[in-house]
Amino acid sequence: MAASTTYEGAVKFTYTIPASFTAVLAVDYKTGQASFSTAAAASVQTSGTAGSGTCSTPGTPDAFNSYALSFGTITPSTGVTGCNYQQGIGISVNTNDANGYAIYETLDVSAAPSNYGICVYSDGATATATTPSSTNAGPPGAATFNGSNVATACASGGTLLGPASGTIANAGLGGAVTLESSSPPGANASTAPSSGALWTVSAGTPATGTNFYGEDVQLDIPPAAPSVTGAAHAIIVYFVAN
Repeated sequence: MAASTTYEGAVKFTYTIPASFTAVLAVDYKTGQASFSTAAAASVQTSGTAGSGTCSTPGTPDAFNSYALSFGTITPSTGVTGCNYQQGIGISVNTNDANGYAIYETLDVSAAPSNYGICVYSDGATATATTPSSTNAGPPGAATFNGSNVATACASGGTLLGPASGTIANAGLGGAVTLESSSPPGANASTAPSSGALWTVSAGTPATGTNFYGEDVQLDIPPAAPSVTGAAHAIIVYFVAN
């Protein structure tokens, strides 16, 4: 071996950075904040659709961590009554997942419900650095119902929430959730929709810090809806890895 000859070798090294994902749900939150807190006052808009009845606004705002929206008493009339709860649902996400994720929502029923419908109005197509504000300066129009009192469409800009896929089991309330690949917390036998994501984050360098999403929640009641006391339903939020 000549002293002036150079020889090379190589040592391979490998490593893994695991993906982490945490999310928090909130209701009736204060806007423009770096974390969720309760709004100073609740805001429920009554649709101006012809023949609309009236909505009520809670005397005190729903606590952001109560995971429940109180629409109070709704008085239907000759047309559909839409009650739009501004900043109804807020979502925060912290993740380093380079593959991205999608957020879906359904109702906690296995078939399209009658006598009520839920339309959601996103506060923005992408995440914000602080808690977002409603984009509805005025009340959106009410949903459309068919002859069976089943909601079929929302007013412009709204997304009609449909039933979950599968049998709903143990539907509960919760604000702090982790990424689920198939079934969300509170709906153990339900699977996430395969289309219709409300927000999608594509693969790439994940955004740093907390990413906030928000939406108005509109409860629509047809004119022929029967009386009911204390009706309670739930919106299921799914966080699905890409």
